[in-house]
Amino acid sequence: MFGKLAGLSRQPALWAVSLTAVATMLVPGISTAAPAKFLRVTTLSVGPFPDFGMQRSADGRLHLIFQTTAPGSSAPNGLATRSISAAGTLGPQTQALSGWSTARPGLLALPNGTLEAVFGATSPPPNQVSGLWAITSGDGGGSWSAPGNVGSGSLESLAYGSDITAQLAGVTPVLTVPQAGGVVIQQGLGVGSPTQLVTDASDNFAGDVNSAVDAATGEVVASWQSLAGSGGDFIRGVAPTLGAAVRAPGPARTELVLAGRDSGPGVFAAYTTDGSHVRLLRYGGGSVAVGRVKGLSANVLGVATGRDGRIWVMWGQDGLGLAVTRSNRAVTRFEPIQRLNPHPFTLYRLSGDGRLGPLDLLVDQIPTGKGSVPPAGTFYGRVLPELSVQLGSKAVKNKSGHVIAHKLTAKVLDAGDAVSGATLAAKGKKAATNAKGIATLTLSGAGGGPVAVIVAHVGYRQLKTKLTL
Repeated sequence: MFGKLAGLSRQPALWAVSLTAVATMLVPGISTAAPAKFLRVTTLSVGPFPDFGMQRSADGRLHLIFQTTAPGSSAPNGLATRSISAAGTLGPQTQALSGWSTARPGLLALPNGTLEAVFGATSPPPNQVSGLWAITSGDGGGSWSAPGNVGSGSLESLAYGSDITAQLAGVTPVLTVPQAGGVVIQQGLGVGSPTQLVTDASDNFAGDVNSAVDAATGEVVASWQSLAGSGGDFIRGVAPTLGAAVRAPGPARTELVLAGRDSGPGVFAAYTTDGSHVRLLRYGGGSVAVGRVKGLSANVLGVATGRDGRIWVMWGQDGLGLAVTRSNRAVTRFEPIQRLNPHPFTLYRLSGDGRLGPLDLLVDQIPTGKGSVPPAGTFYGRVLPELSVQLGSKAVKNKSGHVIAHKLTAKVLDAGDAVSGATLAAKGKKAATNAKGIATLTLSGAGGGPVAVIVAHVGYRQLKTKLTL
């Protein structure tokens, strides 16, 4: 009969079929693809706040825009961009703006394909105009326009020191701006765009603002850390209308990263109430258990949008590395947890994008080093999702009752979802899984020993396990 899931899954077996079978013995599967290699993207004074604007464009590239500094100075002197290709290649740095002391920018991918970066700044002398500014690129970040003022209301002149997050509610840009201790949103760009304060005395004194979009409704949801009263992390729908303000469970943290699904309803954030067990909160109601890793605290948590409605969840601890997993399509179950080590001396923030399938993971940290401590910055690694497999075997006997072969049956799963087109290989034979994730092989011989089984699928880490016939 079918045994437990190979692949270090924490989920119970979803199904079992009665077979005339020999005893089976399963060991946890081993993912054989190389672990993520982390590359430095930027050298920044990182922290729990969003250090960069990030958007995925229609060609599959993930675009990042971030502050730059002059040699020997920590003061911002402009903005630069880097992109990650659909294949996971980190591109060169391109200077998008020079001579401006900007705050941290937000980035929009507009429906016409234009990239628009929005930032708070005071323009250089002689004009020195304070406010909210934007630059645009019509060639995928290769070149950028001169800045134009896009602020409205109080943001027209008072947002020069504010860090911006930017999203689209349908086709309307929504800017989320911490200002004067509160959180202000602006719907649209330019003078006359509606602005609104979305905090009050119970949840203001805000910092470290994040935002995400509900793909089903177009609602923009924001999060922020509040120092009001007993403090806490709050989540609220902010556009096109205001939703309920919700305090996230667990102890107050310096940031609360949000992610929406690429299709279907929901905006999500990860949290822990005991520093170890991680859960995923859905704005508007409900949560689901993600898991834990023995010996690894969930001191820093993050989430990212996956493909087909899935959500990636990440957490980690200074000096010990990270844990990463991805949900099923319904966001009710999770893949086996992966352990990664970008070598964080101090870990600040985890974010990324998984809309192509793999997770393009971004880690803000001070890395470990030999001798002197390397500079802080953002590091990039690509993480492939994990498979699980249920295996069983049935003895095939001749007319004399002797075992002459075994029929090997496998069901390949991704967080409980059946995976079609996966390759099952054992003893030189191969078969592909059907629409229900099932594949069978007939292996000649009487058995009596362990058989190596390999499960592979494009876009996943290869899984190796053994079955005793």
